[in-house]
Amino acid sequence: MKKYLSPLAVLALAIVVVAATPADKSKTFSVTADTIEGCSCPLFCTCYFSKSADEHMCQFNNAYKFRPGSHYGDVDLSNQLFWMSGDLGGEWHHKPGPGMPTNWVVITLDKKSTPEQKKAIEAIANVSIFNTTWKKYDVRDDTIEWHDEAKTSHAKLGSGMAEITLNKAIGPDKTTPTVVKNLQYWFTNSNEGFVLANSTHNFNGETKFSHKNRNGFNITWSAKGDVKPFAAKPAMP
Repeated sequence: MKKYLSPLAVLALAIVVVAATPADKSKTFSVTADTIEGCSCPLFCTCYFSKSADEHMCQFNNAYKFRPGSHYGDVDLSNQLFWMSGDLGGEWHHKPGPGMPTNWVVITLDKKSTPEQKKAIEAIANVSIFNTTWKKYDVRDDTIEWHDEAKTSHAKLGSGMAEITLNKAIGPDKTTPTVVKNLQYWFTNSNEGFVLANSTHNFNGETKFSHKNRNGFNITWSAKGDVKPFAAKPAMP
C-alpha cells in the first residue's frame, strides 16, 4: 500500500521545522553589561521612587563594559567599553517613558572599537538604555580605563575629560555590599540589582561639573530585541 503524508501531517511537520529554526541573529541583539555609575544626587537616586531627581537635575558619568557573548546583529560586542556623561535635567518626569525630554549627553566611544561596533553601541545607548530626547547630543572617541574590584570601582577617559571612582565599602560592616533589587534600570529588560556606593566623579567638557561623595552604584543589566535602523550622529573632535 502506498505510503503518504496527509495534508495535516505535512502542516504539523512544517510547524515543527519552523519552530526549531533558530532566529536570524543578524536581526536581533542581546547584550549584558556591567556599569560603573555616579550622579549628582544623594545616595540613593530619589528619581527611582518619586517624580524627579532631588536637585531637579542629574549630572552623571556612566562607564559600561559588555560581557562576552554580547552582540548587536552580527556585530560582536564582547568586552567593548563606552561612556556616557550628561545631565538628565528636571523636566523628564513630566513625560515619562520613551522619548521623555532630557538635557544633554556626550557619548564617548572607545578608540579601539571598529566603526561597526561604534554604530551598534550608539544604537544600544539610545534605545536600550536612555530612550530619551536629548536637547543636546554629542559623540566622541577616546581611550577608556576600567577597573572593578570588590570594594572600589574606577574608570577614566584617557584625555582626562572624565573620571569616576566608587567606594562600595559603605555598609554597616564596610565589607558586605548593600544591594537594591526589583527596581527597573531605565529601558533595559532586567538587572541583577543596584550595588550601592559613594561616588566621586567629574566631567571637563563644554559643561563642567564635579561631585564628591554622591550617589553611585554598580549594576549588571541585560537588554535584547530586534535590530532597528539607527542613524549614527557625527563624532565631535
